[in-house]
Amino acid sequence: MGHRVVAECSAWSDVEALAGADALDALDGPVDRASALPNVCYTSAAWQKLEFERLFARSWFVAGFVQDVPQPGDAMPVEAFGTPLLVLCGLDGVIRVFHNVCRYRRAVLVSGRCSGLRELASPNRGWIYELDGSLRGSPHGCHDDAPGLVPVRSQVWHHWIFVNLDGEAPALKDYLAPAADLVRGYDLGASRHAGTVHFEIAANWKLALENYIEPYHVFSAHPRLHAFVPMLERMPSRIDRHVMWNRYLFKASEPGRGDGLPYFPNLPDEAARQGVWFILPTAFGVEVYPDHVASFHVAPVAPDRCRERIDVYLVGEAATSPDWAEGRKAVLDMWNELNHEDIGLIESMQRGRRSPAYDGGCLSDYWDEAPLHLSRMVVEGMR
Repeated sequence: MGHRVVAECSAWSDVEALAGADALDALDGPVDRASALPNVCYTSAAWQKLEFERLFARSWFVAGFVQDVPQPGDAMPVEAFGTPLLVLCGLDGVIRVFHNVCRYRRAVLVSGRCSGLRELASPNRGWIYELDGSLRGSPHGCHDDAPGLVPVRSQVWHHWIFVNLDGEAPALKDYLAPAADLVRGYDLGASRHAGTVHFEIAANWKLALENYIEPYHVFSAHPRLHAFVPMLERMPSRIDRHVMWNRYLFKASEPGRGDGLPYFPNLPDEAARQGVWFILPTAFGVEVYPDHVASFHVAPVAPDRCRERIDVYLVGEAATSPDWAEGRKAVLDMWNELNHEDIGLIESMQRGRRSPAYDGGCLSDYWDEAPLHLSRMVVEGMR
């Protein structure tokens, strides 16, 4: 468990005042009569600040990746929704997360990725901390009885390091239960990190997440993906509590999707020709194919800008062995190509959010239940 340090500096009334009670009410009801979130929720710095304080700080979100701190003594500083955090692997091999500030005068402890650490030293006054966060000592015996680093509630799920800043969210196991059920047939423990592709997008983080879970655009934006599984064989995304998900069955594999790489062990027949994916309302998603898993992480930077990273994990030696280099490259190239096909569309939607003529839009009662549910979950998380 972590230490609760999140200030109560906003209220639900601030959310209602900024978005408008009528606009929030329009999220409810049947999809064909509902509206998406208003423009202010995609363009306003004040709204984004409320998201940071009332959604992300009180929920579980991914702050790091196991492959970034694989060995004892590895450390990775991260900026999580305006809060400097430190993800590190202790000498005991346990991954922990702390607020990345010294307890004396609040200097940031670690400013760049490190490896081989045996201790943490404050650059300000030389206070020394063990990698479990405890204070070893301070120069001249000053405050040797002071507390250690402030821990953040954190837990590892497969390759991803989840944190909860306020320490009061439900157990991660319960939060992830609907998602874990979707991928239960895949031995994700058999997968290893194979590579990462990064993207800078001039759009709000919610547009990137909405696009990922909405299949309606596939036929017009993704010719190769549409040929792989055409629209007539696709279903709208589904909802299970706060998790939005989808799946399809493909008739034949292709490079980058189930071809030329080892499969997860002991897959049922249907899972061996299936793609399944989900998103969480805190800017994270996962997609699983028979031969790989990819995670989709979106980091808000500004109301009209976000960063995406897609991390690919392959089964066993396929992740690193030269023998599987061609298949590995095919998977990474597929994700890079697919995402670049989306970026222009997402950025166009962001520019459109500056128009007063857009009032929440017309939604498809067949395709848009999940994207609308994402808006609902964002607002619900801010109550």
